[in-house]
Amino acid sequence: MDRRPVAFVTGGASGIGLAIVRRFLADGHRVAFVARREEHVTWALDGLGYDDDRVMAGAVDVTCEDGIQGFVDRVRRHWDDVTILVNNAGISPKRKDISAPWLEQTSLQEWRDVLDVNLNGPFTLTRLVAPAMIARRSGRIVNIGSLAGRAMPQIAGPHYAASKAGLVGLTRAAARDLAPFGITVNCVAPGRILSEMTGPADTPVNRAALARIPVGRFGTADEIADLVAFLATSPAAAFLTGATIDITGGEFAA
Repeated sequence: MDRRPVAFVTGGASGIGLAIVRRFLADGHRVAFVARREEHVTWALDGLGYDDDRVMAGAVDVTCEDGIQGFVDRVRRHWDDVTILVNNAGISPKRKDISAPWLEQTSLQEWRDVLDVNLNGPFTLTRLVAPAMIARRSGRIVNIGSLAGRAMPQIAGPHYAASKAGLVGLTRAAARDLAPFGITVNCVAPGRILSEMTGPADTPVNRAALARIPVGRFGTADEIADLVAFLATSPAAAFLTGATIDITGGEFAA
């Protein structure tokens, strides 16, 4: 029987999510990931270069409970139960008019869409994988939060900030709920990480962000992946649960 851990990463086709997928594969895990767009999934799979004994992927929207349930069932049939879950999928709509307040240009539908992906998605996935983890009396769950959910947001909108702050609360609640079954739940809160979501380093927004970072540089997706790998796989992290770890280059500390 193949006893390699099965890791499931949402939003795993680009940016931080893809870096996490690569790190888990490099560590010898079997890795499943989803993203919303088929072309992104195909591009990521082509770049990874692993066969289906090591990696599985699907174009699945985390807001679609039936679709996510179907993918989790597929992973279970093909490999085994998910033993590591990383809730990374997230959206952050751009500000339409920088001279106007965020609140007056954020529709109720956009608010709902962001919370649906960034907060309801992790709740749904945690509920889906937790029963098998409880039965095994082991499991690791890592939620990817944000500096915007920890401090007054400088760039992100109210919907993104609220969803990421909510994810911190969900992390604490799930950690307390699942700890008696040997399951840890933690949150990683990155600062400004250069990725497809944040855009090139030389944009006005990123130049202003860089000026606020004490270490004088942006973070990298690989640095986030390294921290996630520690929380998700290291025996040294077995006593660490309910925590939110800020990785911001000193821009925020609590």
